[in-house]
Amino acid sequence: MPNETLITQLNLLRDIYGQQQKSLTTTQKAFKAFVDAGSKVQKAFKDYNARLDLQAPQAAFAQLRFKEEAIDPIQPDLRREIKLVTMMSGALRDAATALNTEPVDIIKLDKAITILRTANRDDMGAILPELDAELELAQRALGDEFGQKLRDALAQQGLSIGKRTPKFDIGRFELEANFAKRFITLRYGKEIVVPRAAITVEAAVKAYQTAAKAISGRNLDGKTWMAQFYAAYHTARRKRDGEARINIVECYVEFVLLNQGRNFFAEPSKRTFKDYGRAEFIYDFYEFAHTQRIIHNGEAVKAHSATKSQTDNAAKSMWIVEGDTPYDGRYVADIEFVQE
Repeated sequence: MPNETLITQLNLLRDIYGQQQKSLTTTQKAFKAFVDAGSKVQKAFKDYNARLDLQAPQAAFAQLRFKEEAIDPIQPDLRREIKLVTMMSGALRDAATALNTEPVDIIKLDKAITILRTANRDDMGAILPELDAELELAQRALGDEFGQKLRDALAQQGLSIGKRTPKFDIGRFELEANFAKRFITLRYGKEIVVPRAAITVEAAVKAYQTAAKAISGRNLDGKTWMAQFYAAYHTARRKRDGEARINIVECYVEFVLLNQGRNFFAEPSKRTFKDYGRAEFIYDFYEFAHTQRIIHNGEAVKAHSATKSQTDNAAKSMWIVEGDTPYDGRYVADIEFVQE
């Protein structure tokens, strides 16, 4: 059922802004009429050719600076206020229309809320939280429907999803649906792997399949990977004057560089760069350093959890997925190789 009370409030506010818009427009037209009339008087004085002496009124009129001192200074503010009030009136109308639609028109409502919030008017303080709540309810309802269709589509492939509308977990992947903007985002843990895809079941399934193949569907030799990571760790360690604990992101960067081909070092460019995303590295790191616990030169990887200040900085930590869902893991800041 539509929120009739909220719709009534929106329409009342729209009437108020409509009256303001009319008043501002009338004032703007009056100013223009005054300026036009002044121009006509000046032209009449200039073209005057008769016996009656008009020097006194001409001199008095010349002293008037109403346009320069009163009208011109206020015109920019007047135009901005008319534009703002017009936008507000339109946004209030769209919000009421969106709420009165069955189901709620989420796209129109989201756009209206954005305009009303950006305007930063005091009279919006009470109504915006109610609009946000209505938008959230509408998205949740769409999320339930979308989630059921997605669940059915994945079930046919032997996959299941966890439901956290508007977020869904598919194994270690999190799919977030933005119904207002009409797109989905896919993450491996907390790393974005598909920043934007159409919000359809077909696009969501395809995005997951592509990402899963690119991350967990690769066939790597664990011992070779660990040897390369060991070399990257020691390269970063030399740059740190031999410190044992090295930031995991620094090791990742060195790992990427060590695995570039000759063409890259001869001509560094996007064309010659061999990509190795953070999500791929995170998957490989946990798989080989922890799940398989591969030993290299008698040493194993030891991971150190990040502090709270490090978790907010992607250059200082990585979220390592350690369980069966994207939320089961921890932030790791430093790593070191220790004797096994």
